[in-house]
Amino acid sequence: MPDNLFETRQRINAAAQTRKITRTMELIASSRLQRGKQQLAAFAPMLHHLAYAASCLPHSYFSPLAEHCETKALFVFAGAKGLSGAYTPTLLRFCAEYARGAEILAVGSAAAQAYPNAHSCFGDDPPSPAFAQALLRAAQIRYEEGEFHEVWLIYTEGYTPVAKRLFPLPEPEGMRHTPPESVLLDPTPQAAYAALSAAYARALLYEAHLQAYTAEQVARVSTMDSATQNAEEIIEQLQAEYNRIRQASITQEIIMVSGAANALGED
Repeated sequence: MPDNLFETRQRINAAAQTRKITRTMELIASSRLQRGKQQLAAFAPMLHHLAYAASCLPHSYFSPLAEHCETKALFVFAGAKGLSGAYTPTLLRFCAEYARGAEILAVGSAAAQAYPNAHSCFGDDPPSPAFAQALLRAAQIRYEEGEFHEVWLIYTEGYTPVAKRLFPLPEPEGMRHTPPESVLLDPTPQAAYAALSAAYARALLYEAHLQAYTAEQVARVSTMDSATQNAEEIIEQLQAEYNRIRQASITQEIIMVSGAANALGED
């Protein structure tokens, strides 16, 4: 009986330690979630203005450069490994139909693990314009050289996996316009258009990464909250078992003492 009591106490301590870890991870994910939401809200006006500016680009920027090439490239934003529940498996199942015959550019350790033969692998860096620029360089040169027919972004927005095209640039909806002739493009229209298209593509990548990062933190908060509640339930069950064993042990000791006392009295 004492052995069972000691073992149960060890299990309670282990569950309590697990609860402490999951609660800490939940708080960290919650903090990252709030930061991601703030970044999304702050970036939304800039993305809108860039989309409006990009709507004046020539139609060639919204059309494939190499129609003879059927190779696709996919940016797969699957996040970090572990502790996010069904977030990564759901995204990878969604990605499967797009990934057939496509070059994979894995963003995050979970995507790198799922696609060990990916053309490029990137780490678990938080979203930033500099990281978006690095992602853009990985695909833009090969797209412009005609190695890729299309480049797509696969990520989670809210709770839903989505696929959005990066190259050819998606034409901004409801914003198509032609700049007035009085507008002076310096140094040349070609240079201005190239810079604008690159800025718009980088903004789309940054926005996709922000959406994926925020969705990942939502999943992690939910998963860690469930894990914390499970740990609390286990602790309650073990504590009840501990009390029952302890009471049984005390009762047995009382019986033994009582029996010994009776035996001495008879003598």
